[in-house]
Amino acid sequence: MIVAGLDLSLTCSGVTVLHDGEADLYQVKSKAPTDDGVLATWERIQYSAARIVRLIPEGAFVNVEWASYASRFGQPDERNAHRWLVAGTLAKRGCHVVKTAPTTRAKYAADSGKADKADVLETMRARHPGLVIADDNVADSLALAAMAARYLGEPIDGPPTKPQTEVMRGLRWPKREGATR
Repeated sequence: MIVAGLDLSLTCSGVTVLHDGEADLYQVKSKAPTDDGVLATWERIQYSAARIVRLIPEGAFVNVEWASYASRFGQPDERNAHRWLVAGTLAKRGCHVVKTAPTTRAKYAADSGKADKADVLETMRARHPGLVIADDNVADSLALAAMAARYLGEPIDGPPTKPQTEVMRGLRWPKREGATR
């Protein structure tokens, strides 16, 4: 089973793809936001989404960091359009897409739902010393992929911590043949 984790952003998305437990880590960057109007913004969303979707093999199990509904800054409408375009396109390509809240990802990655991006980056670098984790976006995507791999019975990050076990029990994973909690 191929597993992916996505931390989507219009500026720089983190993408992790796991093949047989081996991680490929990507940053998908987009030009800085402008006030060029609806068409330019839509084209930017489509361009970024297409680059991300190309990295994910058909039929992969994909864990996506979903919306932070408390966030009111950083173009939330545009980010939601981007998220839905990526997730919908992947679902049409036979991928199993799971939505995960930012606090859930933080608790799995750094044992606290209040962990900030820097804490997650530091923890993920410590847990995966053989990987070059470029930034917090990639660290988040790696944590999301690790969650999905654990769900599928192929953990990449050792025995679970107590907070990780709590997170895994609390998520609504799709029923999959051969999958364990």
